[in-house]
Amino acid sequence: MLRYIIKLIPATLKFQYIRNYGAESKKITKAFLRYSSISFKNKNKSYYESPPAFFGIWGINILTWLGFTSGDEEKESELIKILKRAVLCMKKEQYNAAEQLLHLALKIAQEQQNEQGIIYCFDLMANLALEQLIFDKAEKLFVAVLQILLSKGVQQNDLKVIHISLKLARIAQLKAEMEKAELGYQWCLEKIKEQKIDNLDAQVLSGVIQDWYAQFLLDKGDTEKALTFLKGAYEVCEETMGSHNEKSMLLLNDLGITSFRAGDMVNAENYLNKGIKIGHKVDDQTHVGVLHANLGLVLLHQGIIKQAEKYCVEALKLGTKNKNDETIGQANYCFEQIKLILENK
Repeated sequence: MLRYIIKLIPATLKFQYIRNYGAESKKITKAFLRYSSISFKNKNKSYYESPPAFFGIWGINILTWLGFTSGDEEKESELIKILKRAVLCMKKEQYNAAEQLLHLALKIAQEQQNEQGIIYCFDLMANLALEQLIFDKAEKLFVAVLQILLSKGVQQNDLKVIHISLKLARIAQLKAEMEKAELGYQWCLEKIKEQKIDNLDAQVLSGVIQDWYAQFLLDKGDTEKALTFLKGAYEVCEETMGSHNEKSMLLLNDLGITSFRAGDMVNAENYLNKGIKIGHKVDDQTHVGVLHANLGLVLLHQGIIKQAEKYCVEALKLGTKNKNDETIGQANYCFEQIKLILENK
């Protein structure tokens, strides 16, 4: 009877993609969408220390892409200050305040005839709409940014254009316009290849595109192809940011889950174990518990119940310690599956 229950598990197991979007989870959450918002990079920090808010787990500084320099920051200090306050409000989910600040910033940018500032305001407004699940508004604003860039003579293979196009592809995905999303992702993959390989920003953006396209493929159920792009994203992450950070941990989580879906239990365990080891060394351990719960489910699938329970218990401890509801929920789900198997022995 145990073997029979084990065979049923693949159809019922729910794994947690930390970005809350995967082959079995079509629920769009604010936690997932928050990763699309733009972040300012402290000019005193190195590239690798930039916060991983923009483009999911990837820290990309769009401020310099849009034409701002350190000199501009000093010159336009009032505008920059308001924009930073707006970003902070977005992170705190104070959306009304963020909206008001962005309109104020846009007014200042227009009065100064600051094209870069105007573009950046529109871009942040688009991200704000996206966080509030107002997809049509977000799409229109991103299109407006794209039109301004192209009207200024920016080339199609410019990183700014690719970055906006990638977000439009993502919106199409979230609106379930799958053919449109596919075309958008493919276009971005093609254009990023035209960039110089020694360009660090281009390398990171390449990783972002592969990561997001993999999530899209998982949503479609194309596991094998998703694995290929996830591996590509992880390689870029290692090359540009190193392997011992939260970004690599999150990708290892996805690689582990996706390997499980592909029937590769060995790599599923290896990826998750590697991610857990890295996770215990990173500063922000909010999501480490999810990897423990996911590994517990992988072990449970193989009938290794005691070991699976050990990881689920640890997941619950970490989730409680870090006040992470998703980790706690995933740990409890793991316990439910263990109980189901034991009851049917």
